[in-house]
Amino acid sequence: MFVRSLAVAAALVLVPSVRADDVSDAETKLKEYLGAIKGSEAGRVTALADGTRETFPDFVLFSHVIPQYPVAREAPAPLKNTNVIAVPKKKDAKPVLITDAAELEKFFKAHARPVTKGSEGQATATAWLRASAELAQDGYFKFAVKAGTTSTADDKTTASGTATVDPQNMDKGEIKATLTFKAGKLASAETKSSVSAGIRPRCQATKLLDPDPVVRAIAEDSLRVMGSTAKDYLDAQYAKASPELRAAIDRVRAKIKAEGR
Repeated sequence: MFVRSLAVAAALVLVPSVRADDVSDAETKLKEYLGAIKGSEAGRVTALADGTRETFPDFVLFSHVIPQYPVAREAPAPLKNTNVIAVPKKKDAKPVLITDAAELEKFFKAHARPVTKGSEGQATATAWLRASAELAQDGYFKFAVKAGTTSTADDKTTASGTATVDPQNMDKGEIKATLTFKAGKLASAETKSSVSAGIRPRCQATKLLDPDPVVRAIAEDSLRVMGSTAKDYLDAQYAKASPELRAAIDRVRAKIKAEGR
């Protein structure tokens, strides 16, 4: 299912240079591209912001992530489980598929706008981190991207930043990046990741009626910790559950809401 992210609307407000028809046309192209790949509908599609608009004026970038929980899914070629897809605004140009750091660096070197001042270096660093965060996704991480320092000496500019993991679900870690530009072009990118996943939906809902009260409590606690991020999982389980299990899921949902999770 193609999901239009709320980030699209926000980006249109915050970045005046991005027109609504640019995004709409890019979405249409992306649907056509993914429609030719059987199985791609398992992925979640999100339009990317965080510096990507400024850094790539000729493209609109999207992430395509195939969640690996509660059941791992194999990605259909040429897609991987995590992808960044750059859709060109040029009418007859084809989308560019990016599935790893090497392809990301190649794309930045070929298509990023020249960096001539500090603010442009910061925008490019945040764009790099946003794309890197999407390539580290499993469908449940939430990242906050923040630009760091930028320095310029002679013809070389260095820009850094961090994508920090939201600790919800007991996730932890961050992605740090330092980009070096020479004569305005990306020369190198150093990226370090310490990201690790916390609790993920597996079979917790089905264990809410387990005969062992300890197992029931562990399952409920896990779902409460996941909070709103477990919504899709709980909805799917609820749709096929027995009346007894539906009642148990409703109790957990009520607790999540009452606790503001």
